[in-house]
Amino acid sequence: MSKQIKIGQLKPFKEAPLHKNFKDMLNYSADKYKDVTAFILKHKIGRDQVNYEYITYEAFRNQVAAVGTAMLENGLKGKTIAIVGNNSYHWLVAYFATLGGIGTCVPLDKGLPFEELASSLERSYSDVLVFDKAHKDLVDKLKETSTCVKEFICMDELEGCASIKELTEQGMSAFEDGFKEYMQLPIDEHAITILLFTSGTTSMAKAVMLSQYNILVNIPIAFNSNYAGNFSHKYII
Repeated sequence: MSKQIKIGQLKPFKEAPLHKNFKDMLNYSADKYKDVTAFILKHKIGRDQVNYEYITYEAFRNQVAAVGTAMLENGLKGKTIAIVGNNSYHWLVAYFATLGGIGTCVPLDKGLPFEELASSLERSYSDVLVFDKAHKDLVDKLKETSTCVKEFICMDELEGCASIKELTEQGMSAFEDGFKEYMQLPIDEHAITILLFTSGTTSMAKAVMLSQYNILVNIPIAFNSNYAGNFSHKYII
């Protein structure tokens, strides 16, 4: 005979607001934690030396806005942008820039073999691929065979390919010239703007269609009572 197990009421670890979209969340973080370090990047210098680059929340927002501005200037508004690469700072910049009102983002598993990578790009109708140097050989092969991806952006500096650094410089220059349209781009938090592929362990991987709201609603443990229907549910992080 089984015993009834009683679990005490869980208490929220930390209160957090519900953000409307990724840009709203990024602005909130950059305003609230302006000078706080968000990322520490490790750079190798020579054989035995390294230095560390400290990036604040505000600096991260500024670079995301710059890259998003360059994407807008380059005609990528409304495009489907896939991202494949190792976990990195520039991966996040590309992800947030795309979801800032540019288009649909398709994050892909960095370990996909060529056939699955090509299939995912084709089935998601990806127009652009952001990649890192580790995937250069796969990208070279894609350029010979892919019919959907028209533009390639490298997270690193790579000869013959636009880089995140170049997009950042382009966007910063546009800001100085007064081009601020990216910051005002409307975002429908309930529209499908994220495609996540399943692992495909039992059959072909399937694309899960998500909105920004689907992602962000999981972050707060307490809904803002003024947002969308006076929610009052409690969540635990």
